[in-house]
Amino acid sequence: MYELFMLGKLMDRPWHGYEFQQVLNSFVGPMRKVSWGTVYPMLRRLEKDGLIEHALADPGPEDKRGRQRYSITAAGKRKFLELMRLEQLSNGEYRETFRIVLGNLSRVDAGARREIVEGYLKCLSTAINHAENMAKRVRDFAGLRDSERQDILLALERDRFLAEADRNWILEKMDGVLTAG
Repeated sequence: MYELFMLGKLMDRPWHGYEFQQVLNSFVGPMRKVSWGTVYPMLRRLEKDGLIEHALADPGPEDKRGRQRYSITAAGKRKFLELMRLEQLSNGEYRETFRIVLGNLSRVDAGARREIVEGYLKCLSTAINHAENMAKRVRDFAGLRDSERQDILLALERDRFLAEADRNWILEKMDGVLTAG
């Protein structure tokens, strides 16, 4: 998820590690924090993998401290496009990942946008079906106390509700993406 975020930001301009940490913390919200111990090892790994490099441009007047800036490489741009298509389908944090994808949709062509949104809709359908199937199994399972069964069913109902609400939002807001091309 963070790899996609960082590569997406670098599609427009070079960034400092400090900027990534600040913006990532804004993105993840008040309940989570992204530490320096996450950002800098990720930047080092992306650089080692040839996806980013030290920016060659002279530091601007806003950077009097000489902080290191990073830019994306051609390989990083290819990896970004690959992650845009695949990341949300194989990630347990698919809702947060899709927020990153939404923030980067303009960076891919119409066909890729449609493929991405359709893939996310399939992911949501899988989540809905899973919640419904698990609820049936919980209702049929004899080895649970009634209070425990109700708690589990409530959690599954919430999962289903969130996935359905997300699906409905996508269908309403992304209609142009789905019918384009």
